Amino acid sequence: MPRAFFYLLALLCALSCCGASGQSAASAAAPQQDFYTSYYVSTGNSLQLVNGNPDGANYAEWQVWLYPWSVRISRSGSGLKYTRWGALQGPTARAVMSQLVDYQQFERAYVSFFGADTWGRFTFAYPIGPIAVAEQGPMDDPHGLLWKIGLLNQRLESAVVELHLSLVNGEGAEPPPRVQQPFEQLRNSMQGAARFYDELSRFPGKYNYLDEVLARLAPGVNQLDSAIPEVTAMLPTVKLPAGRDWMKHSENGGSDGTIDVTVQEIGSSAWVEQEWTGGDGSMAGTKIITIVPYQDIGALDVWTPRFGDDRKWSVRIQAADANGFPQSVTSPQRASVKRTYKAVDLKTSVASIFLDFSNARDAQDAYAFFLYHKERGL
Repeated sequence: MPRAFFYLLALLCALSCCGASGQSAASAAAPQQDFYTSYYVSTGNSLQLVNGNPDGANYAEWQVWLYPWSVRISRSGSGLKYTRWGALQGPTARAVMSQLVDYQQFERAYVSFFGADTWGRFTFAYPIGPIAVAEQGPMDDPHGLLWKIGLLNQRLESAVVELHLSLVNGEGAEPPPRVQQPFEQLRNSMQGAARFYDELSRFPGKYNYLDEVLARLAPGVNQLDSAIPEVTAMLPTVKLPAGRDWMKHSENGGSDGTIDVTVQEIGSSAWVEQEWTGGDGSMAGTKIITIVPYQDIGALDVWTPRFGDDRKWSVRIQAADANGFPQSVTSPQRASVKRTYKAVDLKTSVASIFLDFSNARDAQDAYAFFLYHKERGL
């Protein structure tokens, strides 16, 4: 996804989430380097509390159990498996708890945006986890249920992270018409997947029934995939930055000299003008104008400095298709100490354009500007 830069920012700002009450449970906070000092092991109908980092525990299956209200864990943990409403499941404790944090953040943003009592009783706010599953070996999967739900789960997680940003950035605004239905579908799909994992754990041999449940989940996730562009067009995942200093700046072109860059908004496009001065003379007077139609923007990336003395942040804007961005190149006759260059007047296209900045804030503002207009399409 072209959201990596802001996704990292979102993780840094992740809020701690609720854990279970009673006997000390592993907290559902955002994963850190030593993110937990204890975890549970499920052995049949009981839970055993283990002190230690779950990263070092050798289990192939990890879960989080979900409850509609806060639960108290007895010494044996008996009965909890049968009172949960759903479960999350993953290959590691870190993966399943990271998913829980994403889901809890989305639920809070959903309720804040659409109002209290809009989520329902199937909440992610009262978890127990991480839980290592030890009572059974690897599950036979002749119908590919684990594979199928795993793929659906990955798509759901991606949608949750992306649309969470839309809710956060749209908070305080009146929900646009037609926007609530996709969010309700995502909520229902999140809850449905959690209920499926619960039933898969309870009834591992009922393949036909589980296959029917999974078949009912898939269409909703497919609808989400097609609805996300429409949602982000109405509720972009970023706010349009207030800062405009980045739209007129200079870049170091090395021996080619200094590149003066000006970005202008013209209609539903950005015109990026780059003009070279100084240097060894080989590029002096060259002017390149690249037209970036917002609806033609594909991937966006932010490249951060790689080395200690490297102070360059780069924003790469890629075209969505092979036609690229229209570009004009004009240059007078130029001369360096080695040779003379002919004048140039060229119409062409490019697959990508790079903007370089000397600070992270300008790079972030440029990224947000192009992402906002890409999502809006105008």
